[in-house]
Amino acid sequence: MTDGRRTGSTAAGDGAPPPAPAPLSTRAREAVLQRIVDRRYAQGARLVEREVAEELGMSRVPVREALRALVTEGLLELLPHSGVRVRRLERTDVEHLYEVWEPLTIQASRLAARARAAGDTEGLATLEAALHQAESAAAADEATREVAAHTAFHESMVAMSGNPLLARTMEQLSWQLRLVFGLREEPAHMRAQHAEMYRHIAAGDAEAAAASTLLHVRDSRAVALRSLFGEG
Repeated sequence: MTDGRRTGSTAAGDGAPPPAPAPLSTRAREAVLQRIVDRRYAQGARLVEREVAEELGMSRVPVREALRALVTEGLLELLPHSGVRVRRLERTDVEHLYEVWEPLTIQASRLAARARAAGDTEGLATLEAALHQAESAAAADEATREVAAHTAFHESMVAMSGNPLLARTMEQLSWQLRLVFGLREEPAHMRAQHAEMYRHIAAGDAEAAAASTLLHVRDSRAVALRSLFGEG
């Protein structure tokens, strides 16, 4: 993992230029995605390019490129005559997502536990911080912040795995997962399940971590289907 102090001293001491800002189309895409995830853009809502550009304080060209990219990614869909709308999640979308996510996140938890057994304390601290953030958000009844903390827990577990290929693969699922997490209910036992996963990872017990993660993912799927479609 990158040493934050080393990175800071490099930027200051070696005079390295700051990283180039993301292209405007990328920034527009991320802004629209965030609005879909936090439900400012509801499922089925029509998005008007001009209005989105005004809201984001951008010209229409990068916004147009962002909307086209999101159509390709399946989060937006073209309307018959013009414009786009936020695509409504179907049951099969959720099922397909969990079919892919389940084995990947189980392996992430297994590898994270092995990393801990090999002495990784930084990754473990990041996981623990995400747990505390979720508890704090739940106590304050801040659902959006709680969802972000739960997402951070899973992303931190992937980072702790130390497998860059796994990380790149999981990154492709990140926005779909955030969307499902944001739309479903967030019952308290989800936090308890994360805490259980954390305990096994902290103990360096790879198979116990994998088993608890399997139970968590299966339960998460049932909660998502019940919340979104009234069935488990």
